Parts: sequence; C-alpha cells; structure tokens
Amino acid sequence: MIIQRQVWYDYTKYLIVNEYCAVQLELCNKEQWYGGSAFIYGLYVCPLYRGKKHAEILLDQAEFCAKRDGYKAVFLEWEKKTTPEWVLEWYLRLGYEKVKSTTGGCILKKELI
Repeated sequence: MIIQRQVWYDYTKYLIVNEYCAVQLELCNKEQWYGGSAFIYGLYVCPLYRGKKHAEILLDQAEFCAKRDGYKAVFLEWEKKTTPEWVLEWYLRLGYEKVKSTTGGCILKKELI
C-alpha cells in the first residue's frame, strides 16, 4: 500500500493506493458544502479484484488517516447514475448513514469513534 500525503494551503489530500485499487481523502480546514470537512472520493477497484475486501481495506485506511488528523467524521457521496445500488448498501453495512438525499443519490457520513 502506498499513502501519499499532500499538504496544500487550506486542505490536506491523501492518495491511498495498492496494486488493485485507489481512494482519495480530502481534509479541509473549514466546513464544506456537504456539512463536514473530511471527504472520501474516487474509490475504485479493478473489476477482476472486486469482492475481495480491497476496497474495505483502503476505506479503513482513509478513515484512519482522518481520525489520526483529528477529524470526528468522514463523508462521501453515492451517485445513482454512476454507481450501482449494491455499493450504497455496502457503505451502509460499513457504518455510513445517509445525511442528505437527492433524486440522483445521497451524502453519507460515518462517525469516527
């Protein structure tokens, strides 16, 4: 696993990758449009390696980085037009909760305990 930390003017970005998948985490210095300041996005797993817990491992690492940096919750967005319904159900099983719904998807939040 490779974790790259990029520190910018008003946010920090983590790029977390392994040979099968990748995810990004953006940690902002102030609250953003989604109601928080830690946002996970760009989670992708090569199709041949789906269903083997690779995504869960990277998601756990992104959550760990946010918690270590002092964030109390992380957010992500699920979009109906680009992501299957089973992915939303998977996020819910991992402890994410819907905090805002639209006709095209929803914003999910997970408290970092």
